[in-house]
Amino acid sequence: MQERSYSPTIVAGCFAAAATTGALLAIGRRIGNAGLPFAAIGSVPFQRLQIGFTTRSVVTGLVLHVIGVFVWSALAVRLARAFERRFLAAGLTATTQFIVSWIVAWWTGRGLSSVLALGDRLVYAVVLACALVAGMRFAFSDFRSVPTDTLLS
Repeated sequence: MQERSYSPTIVAGCFAAAATTGALLAIGRRIGNAGLPFAAIGSVPFQRLQIGFTTRSVVTGLVLHVIGVFVWSALAVRLARAFERRFLAAGLTATTQFIVSWIVAWWTGRGLSSVLALGDRLVYAVVLACALVAGMRFAFSDFRSVPTDTLLS
């Protein structure tokens, strides 16, 4: 049987991307449109004065969101290896994301923080931190190295 080994960044990134995408969909639906947070993210590279709600901006925002989450996951994994504390690494990463998102909105007038209230942004940061902890816990566990047929018997 062939054993597969995945990078901890990929594992943590998949956990975090799934959780934060779900959180943004729920937050967007609550504020009026599920695609609105992604359109806000997608409007940043288009340099538009207003957040244009187009299919292109939503898809671009979704892609940028997933890429960004994988970048944050890579940072969290490096910090977790350096500090040997997943909670600290995830908390620092989520706090950095929160601050960077706020700076982007302040500087450009667009982005996720420009459409989400402070409470929603805090919820998003907590979801990111929790997903990073869960993803890193799974990524660094010995459970992943056990062959699948051993688990079934």
